[in-house]
Amino acid sequence: MFSIEATVKPFKLDDVREALADLGVGGMTVTEILRQVVSQKTSRRFSDSEMALGDLTPHIQVRVVVCDWLVEPVIEALCIYGPSGKLDDSLITVSWVESVVRIRTGDKNDDALST
Repeated sequence: MFSIEATVKPFKLDDVREALADLGVGGMTVTEILRQVVSQKTSRRFSDSEMALGDLTPHIQVRVVVCDWLVEPVIEALCIYGPSGKLDDSLITVSWVESVVRIRTGDKNDDALST
């Protein structure tokens, strides 16, 4: 199993939710966040780069835990339905999950994800 996190613009959330539901993803965690984007400016002297901090902008962080066979389709759906076309689009992170237990039923791993 894997945990997949993506940060998207708020207006892209409905598209992402529908795409993940179409894949059979049973649930997700959605968190409203403020993201600070770092932009790069080139200095006139010696071609040095300096980092300038941008403003905080609202984003939505989406997190899902899926079975191994759903990892690539979820990533593909996020790449298709998540981008806003702006420079402050974020990354998708994928982490391995050792175990999952559904609190209500005690179901574990794949069984916990399917109910």
